[in-house]
Amino acid sequence: MKRRELFGLGGVVLLASCGSAGKPRPVEPGELLAVAVSDGLTVVESGTGRRIVAPAATLATADRRRLVSTVAESGTSRVVTRDARTGDLVTQTTVRGAGRLAAVAPDAGLVALVDGDPDGRLETTIIVAGPAGERHRLKLPGFVQPEAFSSGGTSLFVLDMLPPEHPDHYRVRVLDLAAGQVNALNLPGENAGVKVLVPEGAEEEMRGEGRQAVFDPKRERLFTLYSHQPDHLHVRDLLHPETGARDGKPEVHPFVHTLNVADAWAVCVDLPSSFGTGAVEGLTIAQHNDEVWVADAGKGVLAVINADALAVIHEQAFQPVTGRARLAVSGSAAYLAAGRQVQVFDVGAKTVRATWALPGDARGVAVSGTQVYVGQPDGVHRLDPSTGATTATVSVPGLTAVEGVIG
Repeated sequence: MKRRELFGLGGVVLLASCGSAGKPRPVEPGELLAVAVSDGLTVVESGTGRRIVAPAATLATADRRRLVSTVAESGTSRVVTRDARTGDLVTQTTVRGAGRLAAVAPDAGLVALVDGDPDGRLETTIIVAGPAGERHRLKLPGFVQPEAFSSGGTSLFVLDMLPPEHPDHYRVRVLDLAAGQVNALNLPGENAGVKVLVPEGAEEEMRGEGRQAVFDPKRERLFTLYSHQPDHLHVRDLLHPETGARDGKPEVHPFVHTLNVADAWAVCVDLPSSFGTGAVEGLTIAQHNDEVWVADAGKGVLAVINADALAVIHEQAFQPVTGRARLAVSGSAAYLAAGRQVQVFDVGAKTVRATWALPGDARGVAVSGTQVYVGQPDGVHRLDPSTGATTATVSVPGLTAVEGVIG
């Protein structure tokens, strides 16, 4: 067997690859990484580059432990769920029609598929399936796009695209699966647990760009970063225009939309005015413990949000850098990869403590307890979290982004 075949995909560089007797050391599989490549999402071994699952148009659960994809077969769609750590088949079921995968529940117990013109439509068919097969098939008026399941799986949060023929904005609503009815969200904190719908005419309509999202399973909240919102009004402004939170702040563009998937309410957290006026690719978000971190790499600004109070608790300037940005936070450090560098922030002080140079433009970043992984064109670099020194490089042809470490 050739050495290249032993390494799976080849192109692996391992430091100190020989033992004291001069014999090659066995190649360790290393940690598993979820990565996006030119033909979809896959999982690779960080030490060898071997693919655990074949790339496909796939959605991962919030913890990245399950991967869900669809296979079109003669007028039907086969929904396949695999274990991300082994590639083993977990469940599969078949539904009628050529639906596109749109949303997956945190435990992969439910998936939502959508049928209709992806660019504009007057009618939408949504199919919800579980391991035993189809559970709901709903034909709804307008252009409705599934976004996330409620924590109990009885509802589906959707984007109501407006106008449906040629949408340029949207609002978040909730679809009652049993009733087949699309409703407004609830008002947060109303009447000690009594759910009150947002009144008609007070629903937020968004024109976001460059959206990224992170899910907090502890609080059952989805944090979504929206940018370029000069004409946006929050629910609080629409209900109370005389005391609106944006009085005197017309310059605010981006915000973090916080969706509670248990109680179906949403709150928007404004970001500092310096955010969102540059390239969308420089905006990125990550969540860690009780904080949500948002960075605008192109403008060189960081904001930290308290995940309970839903308010910005810290702002920090840093050296701007141009390029597609990704942020990962773990332990005592946060890593912002953009352009040809990684900026390392101290989680406690929230200031930059190191800057590491990269040979090529960053394509995502992920961190485990002992390693930092940064995507590069056609490969992943493993970095020492203390010094930023490259300890290994693995080839991943067609890599577009490192998405995260599989726990």
